[in-house]
Order: sequence, then C-alpha cells, then structure tokens
Amino acid sequence: MAAGARPLYIDLESTGFNMEANDLESKITSATRAIIVQHTFGIPADLDRIVQIAQQKGIPVIEDCCHTLATRYKGKFVGTFGVGSFYSYEWGKPLVVGIGGSVLVNDIHLMEKMKNQYSSFQFPSKSSSYRLQLQYLAHKILYRPSLFWPVRRLYHFLGSVGAAESNYNPIQSDGFVEDFSLKMSESLQKRLKHKLNDLDRITSHSQWVANEYKTRIKSSVVAHPLLSDNCNTVFARYPLIAHDKDTLLKQAQKANVELADWYSTPIHPLEKKDWHFVHYENGSCPNAEKRCKQVVTLPVHPAVKQRDIDRAVKFLKEV
Repeated sequence: MAAGARPLYIDLESTGFNMEANDLESKITSATRAIIVQHTFGIPADLDRIVQIAQQKGIPVIEDCCHTLATRYKGKFVGTFGVGSFYSYEWGKPLVVGIGGSVLVNDIHLMEKMKNQYSSFQFPSKSSSYRLQLQYLAHKILYRPSLFWPVRRLYHFLGSVGAAESNYNPIQSDGFVEDFSLKMSESLQKRLKHKLNDLDRITSHSQWVANEYKTRIKSSVVAHPLLSDNCNTVFARYPLIAHDKDTLLKQAQKANVELADWYSTPIHPLEKKDWHFVHYENGSCPNAEKRCKQVVTLPVHPAVKQRDIDRAVKFLKEV
C-alpha cells in the first residue's frame, strides 16, 4: 500500500498454512502486477503450481521468506524461485538482530533498480538506533520460554507508550511512512553478518526442537501440521491446530508455557473492524479466518532448552 499498490488476498489451503493455488488462479486479473508468496512458519508454499500459474500469466513471483532462511523445497532453497525474496530480523524471526530486513534479488534488471533505490535511503536517527540496541540487549537477556508471558506484557506496554521500537506501521497514517525509506543501522548490519555465519547451528537447533515436538507431543487437544515429504522445513515457530484455542492459551499462561497466538486474525494484528483499511473483505478467505481461530505455536529459537521442551510436552499431555 505504501508503494501505491492494492493487495488482493488469496485464501489458505484447507489443510495447511499457505496460499491455495486454485484460489490464486481464480483471482488473477489484468491489473495483477505481482504474486507475493509467504512461506508461513517456514513451511514452503506449493511453489510448483504457483510458479507455473505465474509464468502462464506473465506475472513475477516475490517470496516472503521472513519465517525461514533455510527451508528447501524439492532440494532448492525457498527464496530462489521468483524474481526476488525478502527477509526479516525482528523479535519473532529465526535470526534476531533488531528491526530491519534484507532482500535477495534473482533478476539482474531488478537488482539495478533496487540498488539505485537503496542508495537514496537514510540511516535511522541516533535515538532510534540507541533504543534498538537497548531493545536487543533486553531481548537477549530476557527472552526465554520461562519468561515469555511477563516479557510479552512488558513489550506491549513499552510499545504502547513509545518506549520500544515497534515493527508495525499504523494503517491510517497519511503519506509515505518513514520506515520504508530507512536502511538498517550499521551496527545491526554487522550483527546480521555475524549471525548469518552462525546460521547452520541455529538451523540445526531449530530442527532438533521441532523434531522433539513432532515425535513427543501426543495430545487430544492439538494436531500437528501436515508436511510434504519432498520438503526440508526449518520453522520459525512450530504450529499446532488447537481444538479450543482460547482456553488452551489461558491454560498455557497459567502453566507458564510459551504458547503463542500466531495468528489471531487473517491480517495480523488488525481486528475485523479495521480490515477494510487494508482492502480485506470479511469472508473472502474462509480457510484463513477459520485457521486463525485454531492455530497456536511453540518456540524453536536458540533459547529453547530440553527442560522447556519437556515442560511443553508435559503440559499438552496433561491439559
């Protein structure tokens, strides 16, 4: 919307978390300029069908890889199937460095355009960079499953009073939001390069945690995600389908188990009364609206230890 485009929303697969290819094909019009494909939670979308449809229509594919840097689809990294892909490194992502992201460009002509645009971007203010550094240190010290619920409340409070840097831009702001013309600060770029060098270890840990959940959680209150055998999924968080989401989240908070509400609405974090601001029509994506009432997620980040996994498994077994 900041770029002057209008989003058109595609529903989810009935059994998954990603774009449904048939719904995509039915909604493409002569006005369609790009297809943005999210790999939700790190689970790859149906790239064979989506890329095929895009090529038939002559429309570029952009991959949203904010939830994974290392998932492979049929042996090939997600993020390499379209003209480009984008990544995020804020607080809930696989690599946490602070607010900001990066782009992988697979098209040489697009690369030149993006280099020119990026050269006009500015660094954040010193005060903003300082708050981000403090926020990162606080996140590094405090963010672990045993402190999830109190830290979550604290972050929301600090964000509401402007003491924390938010990763969300107001939908009704007039004109071009400044965030969209900012570079990552130099200190965050250095931190990102350092963490990318450690990506194999972080990926291995994430896969170990996810496998523990997959093999050990046997519960009547949740169901595991359905994953394709031809993909190697590296999760941002491990999703579960809850039979009574609201009650389960309350019980998890009482038991001090990190169980997050990703996502509560199809246009996170907007409530239904605000959907029209981003051109989403209630009922237009019924699978997505249904799934938001069911999905909860468990952490796989490097702070997750064996005791945290054991606590989550025990909770879901006994709840």
